[in-house]
Amino acid sequence: MSPKKQSTAAQKARAAARQGEKFTTALRRESAGLSPADLNALGVADAKKHADSFADKDDWDWDTRRARQEWREVQWWEQMRAGREIRIWNAVIETRAAALDADDAWHRLSLYLRSPIHRGGDEPLLHMTWEIDSPVPVEERRRELAPIDPGDLTEDERWRLEADYPRRVFPHIATRGVHYGAWEQAHVADYCETLAWAARMIEQGRGLTEDDLQRWSAELDAERGPLPDDVKPTYWRAHFRVEFLAGYASSSARERAEELAATVVDYAGRPIGHVVDGSVEPEDGFRNAIDGRWMHPAASGIGELSRRALWKDYAEVEARAAAGEPVGSRPVLRDMYRLAAEQLRETFARSTGEYTAHEAKLHTQPDGARTYTAPGTMRIITANARQEAAGRTPAELRKMAEDADHMARRVYGKVVETDEDVRRIEATEQRAKVWAKLADDIEAVTTLAGAEAAGWPLLGVTWQQADGDDGPVLEIWAETADGDKDVVGLWPLGEDGKPTGPYEVVLRTIPGRRTWTAPYPLGFTPPHPAKGAAAERSRWLGIEPN
Repeated sequence: MSPKKQSTAAQKARAAARQGEKFTTALRRESAGLSPADLNALGVADAKKHADSFADKDDWDWDTRRARQEWREVQWWEQMRAGREIRIWNAVIETRAAALDADDAWHRLSLYLRSPIHRGGDEPLLHMTWEIDSPVPVEERRRELAPIDPGDLTEDERWRLEADYPRRVFPHIATRGVHYGAWEQAHVADYCETLAWAARMIEQGRGLTEDDLQRWSAELDAERGPLPDDVKPTYWRAHFRVEFLAGYASSSARERAEELAATVVDYAGRPIGHVVDGSVEPEDGFRNAIDGRWMHPAASGIGELSRRALWKDYAEVEARAAAGEPVGSRPVLRDMYRLAAEQLRETFARSTGEYTAHEAKLHTQPDGARTYTAPGTMRIITANARQEAAGRTPAELRKMAEDADHMARRVYGKVVETDEDVRRIEATEQRAKVWAKLADDIEAVTTLAGAEAAGWPLLGVTWQQADGDDGPVLEIWAETADGDKDVVGLWPLGEDGKPTGPYEVVLRTIPGRRTWTAPYPLGFTPPHPAKGAAAERSRWLGIEPN
């Protein structure tokens, strides 16, 4: 998931912070120096004023529709807020893990394991991977991942990261590259058990002191044992940006951010996520660069689904707090761990089933591509595209290819609900590929063999330079009825790389022996090499044309 664009105020404040100014000070200055309540009121007033300015316009005007939509979004938000001191907050959470390499780290930290959990479980709308600062150039790593120098870790930290690596996965290491294979399944099963264990630790640890719990964890570490001798782990960290609602005070937001960080645990049930210093920031909106109005955060940076997810999450926070279970309390974390484990199992099982069903529908084309369209059907689509290309110039074919590609990607690609939708896109993309290649091939064969050969590409005829019995030749290949290829002609090549001498029809090829050929008259270029070869083989060898 790509990082979310920062607000204008936050961007300016961060730029000032790089010059030595405290970020929060710079952000307040860029936010007009107003309190959270004042900024919220300003956003509401400006949204209403902006919508009222279009009172005499109809909804056919885009600006009018957008202004009224913004005002409805702000009204809904204020109705949910109901006068309470609540604002949107963001924070960055860092998680760490040992891994075999960068790809393994991506699976363990970024893909679907060890991400922060909200009250409703895994909520993709409210968390995303976030670019991480690292001395390693971003071209050499994923943006949200960075390696950790072992020298920057204490011996205890290294041991805990290594102890967290599941031992049960190594018998499946041969399947590392298989999507949803045994290797991935073992990793997912291990983290589901990790989350369930974290919940049991809380349940069974009632009444125990902190020292008792630490002793318990130390015993688990001792039982874990070292990694296999041939495994040399590397160490990695990842960043997630989380979004949530909290009170106006930063202390309220910090508590919630720490709860979210605590939802990432190691095999012993210990929280391993931590809030990155200075990353807890409010989202109070920003000043519009065009007209100067203050953009309310409900109408400037988040969609409807995200807005509803935020309030659903906060409703759970309020309900548990009213029941005597405040933010970050053990019963709250216990239930979050259980829910996360259940959701991960269900999501991975569903994804595995969908992937298996998807794979079962795929066909392998001669070029190795995997498509929903069967090879036989794809040959028919290709043949029809060649027929449509007859009489077209290379420039016209390129325009046809460009239009077909646009239809596949920008029109048909917008609505993909059924297998037939996928096949329609594949067919249109194939037509685009055929026409684009025909344009190139017609120009190439015309330059090589003259205008008489311009129709070869439309017939599926291809050519390549090869070493013949008497020197370099141009091999002429034609498609067979079953989609294979057959060499139908040889044309001796001169020093300039162009055909010279008579075109020779291939009658028979026998490995290790001289190719049997029959020459055409000098200067004759067969308009249809495949038909010509079939006729000559019938005449010379008695082989009936196929």
